[in-house]
Amino acid sequence: MPVAKSPHMTLTPGRLLVAEDDENLRALLVRYFTSLGHGVEACADGAAAVGRLATGQYDVVITDVLMPGANGLDVIRAAKAADRFVEVIFLTGAPDLSTVVKALREGDAFDYIMKPFPNVEILRATIERALERRALRKENERLMRDLERSRSTDPMTGALNRRAFFDVGERELARATRHHEALSLIMFDLDQFAQLNDQYGTAAGDTALIQFAGICRELLRTEDVLARYWADRFVCLLPVTDVHSAETVAERVCARLASTPVPVGEGTVTLHASAGVASREDADRSLDTLLRRAERALRQAKDRGGNRVQTEG
Repeated sequence: MPVAKSPHMTLTPGRLLVAEDDENLRALLVRYFTSLGHGVEACADGAAAVGRLATGQYDVVITDVLMPGANGLDVIRAAKAADRFVEVIFLTGAPDLSTVVKALREGDAFDYIMKPFPNVEILRATIERALERRALRKENERLMRDLERSRSTDPMTGALNRRAFFDVGERELARATRHHEALSLIMFDLDQFAQLNDQYGTAAGDTALIQFAGICRELLRTEDVLARYWADRFVCLLPVTDVHSAETVAERVCARLASTPVPVGEGTVTLHASAGVASREDADRSLDTLLRRAERALRQAKDRGGNRVQTEG
């Protein structure tokens, strides 16, 4: 069903594919849609349209229902396989609309237009509505992705939040256990973070958290998992990484933080971090066990004055 036009949406010219075996009508459609500013390509039969859809990208496909080589249903299947957001409009002069109805119900076709056209305004309006629905559907998907991302990430630092970390972490632990692979966890805590907030304000603390998360992302691999555990505490899960390699990663992160002053007001301050490192053991049955061992190592690092990396044991 056509979607009501949003007052805030500005439509841009579309990329159109016309599949029509009537040469005169095909030429008319190309000329008219081109005059409206759209980019238009045309095919003389359904088979050619299916082939074009395999290599090209289109916003709207306008196809005759009955054509040599492949019919309109074949075209819509190819179109949706190439891009599920593409809109398909059927042209038909046949009195039997059963194929069109099937396409509307099962193939997610946008609309159909009877031939001959009563006037070109119908063509223009139908194309505009199809382009608008495509834009709205793509925008809705983007909003849903953003919503899902907001549910799983810390809005300040962009790291995973605690809930998402446990979801990902339990899966990684299960995979590592199943394949008898190493898996290590680093728990970081910013030293003197409370004093930074007290002396320079929470904005300085926020800057420090964002900067630390950025340092971690720069030094971690794509497959590593970074999360904000709570307040100024972060955790990193490192797949296929033994405890010694994880210790090296933690030392690099702490060294980079110490060498990257945090801007506060008109000056800067130097921050340090402590880290506790633990690695998977065969007896581990949950991520929480690994976290507790890393937390014990972190406490040992803090008890020894901070600004150090401590491995469990």
